[in-house]
Amino acid sequence: MEKVFVCSPMKGDVEKNLKLAKFVARVLINSGYIPVVPHLYFPQFLDDNDQYERIKGIKMGVELMKECDRMWIIGTTITNGMEYEINEAKKAKVPAILYDEKLRQIDTATILLDDRLDADYRRIVKGLLFYRY
Repeated sequence: MEKVFVCSPMKGDVEKNLKLAKFVARVLINSGYIPVVPHLYFPQFLDDNDQYERIKGIKMGVELMKECDRMWIIGTTITNGMEYEINEAKKAKVPAILYDEKLRQIDTATILLDDRLDADYRRIVKGLLFYRY
């Protein structure tokens, strides 16, 4: 089974963001993939409000990401933690697929035309290896 790393927000509206991460994990399982969602796992024993522990959790998550077959980037806003994961995915050459919050795929060929995405989003995903079906 292929492993898919879920890159989605945690900071901000934590309850809403965790609900989204759980939904994505369920979709992946029902699609025959193994979801790798560190922000559902590490906060069970690391304090996300403690910067030392938060950074440690994100770095450990990146190590898990390096073993994945692809990354799903969820949402039209990218947090600092997500940006770090995306930059590490570029280095590790982990291919990515972009989705909005409703799991509608963002077409990388028309990313400049997509009004849901701002200049920061476009800058951050530039240089990613995109997964091709």
